[in-house]
Formats: sequence, structure tokens, C-alpha cells
Amino acid sequence: MNAVVISGIVMVVVGVFGLLAIYSVYGGVHDSLRNAKVGSVYNFMYEQPVTGDRERYLAKVIDVTTLSEDSIRNLNRRSNYRRFDPIFVRTPHLVTCQTPDGKIRNFYAERTSQCRRPLLAKALFGTRLAAALI
Repeated sequence: MNAVVISGIVMVVVGVFGLLAIYSVYGGVHDSLRNAKVGSVYNFMYEQPVTGDRERYLAKVIDVTTLSEDSIRNLNRRSNYRRFDPIFVRTPHLVTCQTPDGKIRNFYAERTSQCRRPLLAKALFGTRLAAALI
């Protein structure tokens, strides 16, 4: 076979695998962190309450907490985090996640947007490829 044809086939195969990797992280089922289940992997935008900046995260859910009104009042009373900020509001759906770099973070589900449950992200989650595709 001609070397040009072989190199063309290789380029097509590499392109298909690249597109599959991107789709496996960004594609998938539209969902919400309000419905999160432990062990699921989500890709979402999160609005930082302090700065208003939005960051994209790929994260594996390790705990889901639904806060009652009493719990929220107790947190507001005991916590120094943004104590005197009149704009800050705690919401009832708190999701604890692990990012691909091993960090544990808490996210309020009501501050997320563009949330998806990627098809193959669970398989890619432990690899550096998933973190690179965010």
C-alpha cells in the first residue's frame, strides 16, 4: 500500500479516538447535582460565590447531603465563612466531590450549570486524560 494512504488511515483513526475522548467527557446525559448519586461522575460549571467566576469541574460524587432549614440556620450561626456577607445564601443540596487531582470539594447544587453525566468519564476519571480534557 502507498505510504500516503497508510498515513491517512492512521490520521483518521487517531482523530476518531480523539473525538471519542472529548465526547466521553463533554457528552453524555444532561443532569443536575441535585439528583447526584454517590460514585457518579459529573462535568459541570460552578459559580464561585465570592468572585462570581465560573469554573468547569469534572468530579466524582463521594457524598450527598440534603440540609434542613435548621441545619442551614446552625451553619449560618456557627460558621465564619462569609458571615457578614448579605448576598451569600446556603442552599439545601450540598454535594461532596473528588476532582481528578485528588482534591475533595463541596459544591452547592444550586450554583451549577451545564451539568452532564458523561458516558465514559467514570472509566477516564482516574487517568490524566480526563483532567486534561476539562
